Order: sequence, then structure tokens, then C-alpha cells
Amino acid sequence: MLKSKRLQPVIKIAKGREEDAARALSDYRRVVDQHEAKLIELRHYHDEYRLRLDEAGRNGMNIAQLNDYRNFISRLAIAIQQQEALMVECQQQLNEKNRAWLLSRGRHQALDKVAGRYEQQEHQESEKRAQAESDERSQHMGRDKQPR
Repeated sequence: MLKSKRLQPVIKIAKGREEDAARALSDYRRVVDQHEAKLIELRHYHDEYRLRLDEAGRNGMNIAQLNDYRNFISRLAIAIQQQEALMVECQQQLNEKNRAWLLSRGRHQALDKVAGRYEQQEHQESEKRAQAESDERSQHMGRDKQPR
């Protein structure tokens, strides 16, 4: 069996691993995007409630309302900090998944390149054999036509 053909199952496995890593990266990218959207939403709420607090403060409010606003804004600030910490972890995981995909992609490409070289060598060897057979036939034909 030709080397290039023997390598095909290994290339198929490498391709499958690359596709799996690409899918994992894509899926996790969606997770990161969802967490990022939540962080943006929390920041928006935080800014909105701060503006409401400032506006209500100018118009006058009682102490209970002021405390409720402050407590809620404080809880939002804590939620933002937690979401930012989660985003840092998510980004690290995303980087790991990206590295895994790049590694599997590199392996797949390297195997493809090796198989390509094998195919090229096999083609050249086949051409040499065909040329040698042609030369040999030409020599036999030339000998058969010479007078004895």
C-alpha cells in the first residue's frame, strides 16, 4: 500500500479532532458573548439607577427610598464585579480552547503536507517507471527491427 494511502486514516482522525476543537471554540465563544452581554446589561442598569438616584435626590426623597436606591446600586456593583471576574475566567478558557484548536489545526495541516509530499514522490516514481518501461520497449523494438 502506498504511504500516502496509509496516512489517510491518521489524517481523517486529525481532521476530526480539529473540527471538534473548532466546534468547542465556537460554542464557548457564544457562552463568552452571553456573559459579556450580561455584564453590559448590569453596567447599563447600574448607570440608569445612579441617574435615577441623582434625579430623585434633586427632587427630594425620604431616607427609606434613598437607602433602597443605595442598597440596590451597591448590589448591582457587586454583581458587576462578580461578572467581571467571570469574564476574566471565561477569557482564559477561551484562550485555552483557541490554543487547542490552533494545535490540532497545525497537526492536521502538517499531516496533509506530509501526505502531499508522499503523493508527489509516488507520482514521480510512477513517472520514472513509466519512462523506464517506455525506454525498454523502444530498445526492444529497435533490436527486433535490426537485420541479422
